[in-house]
Amino acid sequence: MPTGAPPIPACSAVSPYLSLPVTPLDRLALDIEATVADCARMVASHVAAHLHDTDALLATLPPGALLGNPDTYARHLVHVDPLGRFSAMVLVWRPGQSSPIHGHRTWCAYRVLRGTLREQHYQWDPASQRAELTTTVVRETGSTVSAPHGLQHIHALGNASDDIALSLHLYGVHHDHIATGVNLVVQTADA
Repeated sequence: MPTGAPPIPACSAVSPYLSLPVTPLDRLALDIEATVADCARMVASHVAAHLHDTDALLATLPPGALLGNPDTYARHLVHVDPLGRFSAMVLVWRPGQSSPIHGHRTWCAYRVLRGTLREQHYQWDPASQRAELTTTVVRETGSTVSAPHGLQHIHALGNASDDIALSLHLYGVHHDHIATGVNLVVQTADA
């Protein structure tokens, strides 16, 4: 661990749902869910603590990793964990490009490396099986965010500026499963 880096905390297994009347297996499932959510936040915390020099990171990326696509935001695989525990991608957002509205099939952490992204948050409505827009947040360069798996963090990211934006995304999947194992696309209430 680099000198001066904060110690790595253990993942917490404390669940805010334990006061609900549940079976032992329900309680275990809720504790595991809370642990995974805590670990996603911990990954984001480590990204924030260890990626201070964005220019140095961008200079070491593979050729083509900063190329955009005129039709949609571009995703470039830039790091593969040798044990298949996670994958890292750089996303290139041209002006006006955005992601679909989605939850996650796995944990995710991202950092805005350059530019500004707009993140719209949605609340899942189990009765209608649709998501409703709740808030919009501007993510400036250096913003670091985590999202657990599931529908408790539904969002859409987009570039509403006139400049290209770059972001680094870490996903808890093997690189072979990025296309199908990350986004859990949902419909909105107004669709």
